[in-house]
Amino acid sequence: MLSLKQQIRDELKNTDFPNLKFFYTKEALLCAPEILQELLEEEKQDFAIKLATPDTEITYELFEEFSELGYYFSILGHYQGVNNDEQIRKIIEDFEPEYIDFGNEISYSKRYFEMVKIVRNGTDLSQEQIKILDQEIESYEVRWIALDQTKQEILKKINKDLSELSQKFSNNALDSQNEFEYIITDESIISEVPDDDKAVAQKNAENKKVAWYLFDASGSSYGTIMKYCSDSSVRKHFYESRNSFATTGKYNNNPIILEILKLREQKAVLLGFKNYSELSLHFKMAESPEQVKNLFWEIAEQARPKAILELQEIREYFNLKELDIWDLGYYANKLKQEKYTFDSRELKKYFVYENVLAGLFETTQRLYNIEMKKTDIVSYSEDVEIYEVYRNGTFLSYYFTDFFYTPLKRQGAWADLLREKHGAYKKIVLNTCNFQKWTDGVTLLTLSDVETLYHEFGHAIHEMLSISEHSELSGFHVEHDFVELPSQLLENWARDEVGMKLFAKHFENWDEIPKAMLEKLKILEMFWNAQMILAQNTYAMLDMSLHSEGIPTSEAELDARVRKNAEQNSIFPVSDTYSPHTTFTHIFDWGYAAGYYSYMWAEIIEKEVWQAFKSSWDVFSPEIATKFHDLMLSAGSTKKASELFQDFFGREVSIDAFLKEKGLV
Repeated sequence: MLSLKQQIRDELKNTDFPNLKFFYTKEALLCAPEILQELLEEEKQDFAIKLATPDTEITYELFEEFSELGYYFSILGHYQGVNNDEQIRKIIEDFEPEYIDFGNEISYSKRYFEMVKIVRNGTDLSQEQIKILDQEIESYEVRWIALDQTKQEILKKINKDLSELSQKFSNNALDSQNEFEYIITDESIISEVPDDDKAVAQKNAENKKVAWYLFDASGSSYGTIMKYCSDSSVRKHFYESRNSFATTGKYNNNPIILEILKLREQKAVLLGFKNYSELSLHFKMAESPEQVKNLFWEIAEQARPKAILELQEIREYFNLKELDIWDLGYYANKLKQEKYTFDSRELKKYFVYENVLAGLFETTQRLYNIEMKKTDIVSYSEDVEIYEVYRNGTFLSYYFTDFFYTPLKRQGAWADLLREKHGAYKKIVLNTCNFQKWTDGVTLLTLSDVETLYHEFGHAIHEMLSISEHSELSGFHVEHDFVELPSQLLENWARDEVGMKLFAKHFENWDEIPKAMLEKLKILEMFWNAQMILAQNTYAMLDMSLHSEGIPTSEAELDARVRKNAEQNSIFPVSDTYSPHTTFTHIFDWGYAAGYYSYMWAEIIEKEVWQAFKSSWDVFSPEIATKFHDLMLSAGSTKKASELFQDFFGREVSIDAFLKEKGLV
């Protein structure tokens, strides 16, 4: 009988969908440290052999080997994302420094760099291979290869330290949030809360063996309180708690942030850049931090007058002398209900999870001929669903989902590539979300949830539909400020009347969503757009400020910088406890450092594409969909993002469509 370790090694060679349930058993995880070490040693030996290859025998194929270690580490990394318990956390934390050391060895190898140049100067290369090699050479030249040995060693240590700090930052944020819970005993203040959310809160309380209703730090709980709880003091507590997690005690992320910022700047300066934002932008569409700041200030100045009018409307309608930021969501929701006779609780009844998912799949089938075939594969959770993805009868990828909230899952939603396509290995793309599951078997989503589902699947199909045979040129490898284009574009079909009719059916009688409700949604399409733009601008400008305007020298100075930024970008007063940076995982763990602006940057491009669909008078226009698929979506990173836009529009990007769609002109 094979040992457990050998069974794991054999399963890693399974070219179809892996047995994740097996990988994630406690027994299999106990073997993980030893297997990781074995795989690392094997790759080190292979790399040494590769470096010894005579110049005359160096071919492109030498650089296309499949990394079993990278694949296994990706499997373990996914599990940490959805179930960050002590066992998997220790496995990752113990091994990652060694893994980074090996990555540094490759990244700083002058012999390896010379081998890449030898292949590039050869013949019989495809255009895609040339692009990959040119990218690799540029990466070496920009980031490290010309440095002397002493500076290289400093950079290696910086890379390693940054990885460890980012991991600790993320763990602190999660652990701090998981300590938060709030029990509500006065039913009158949650009388407006939808029944399903109230039932979940009641179930949460039962699980903790307490009475009444327990709300936690999950996005669902927070959104429910801010929109439906009638007690302003409770809303204030949730708002201030959410914006002060991981600020004190054992989970204090402020010292970690200061160290991360310091190391990033040191790295940038060593590599010849003024600051980290310039290093980050070197490989993006945006040309400079100043270009980003100027563009965002221009948009903010367009949004600010409308945002002030939005607040004035609330104050006048409800005769409010004061309106605090934690009251905004509650009164905005009531304004929709009373002035515009629109109730989001009623809208939610038309968004049954299974129907929305089916509507999403039908949307992408009509646009891009994607067919989703659900498998009967059993995985690590009963909520995981696994699909085979086809286009025009050709297998593209496996796709799996993990959509529902659990306490040990990291906050937010994301798309990822579990395994690239390589030889017989089939591509595996995934989506993870934190939707709140109903307690009685029927799950209803909010409109925001629906948009999130479409958004993340937009990322997934960007990777699935990439036509290049080379993983380096897939959808996930486009410039970072272009990568949000397909995801944000797909959200439009979640809001559009024609797209919504594919899935919006009442959970009790299956009636289609009423025409009157769709018309109200259209009227409210630009409702509070200005507020949301200013909020997004606040985070983007904070990110750019922290990475381009000098490093704070103390926690107090860091806090002051964060609050000053908020005061410049918000129309609300900023409290002394406002500290959203301590859980800003996008820029301190997820790879968006000096790149959070990319959401709005990509949305500017996305609105241009959406205008093209709308102007055709058919949002499922086969001609526009085919053109977008062929020239932008499936191209991945085979061309620069600016060239892809030029191919589709024949001109430069403009902000006119964005301003029009947001109601700012």
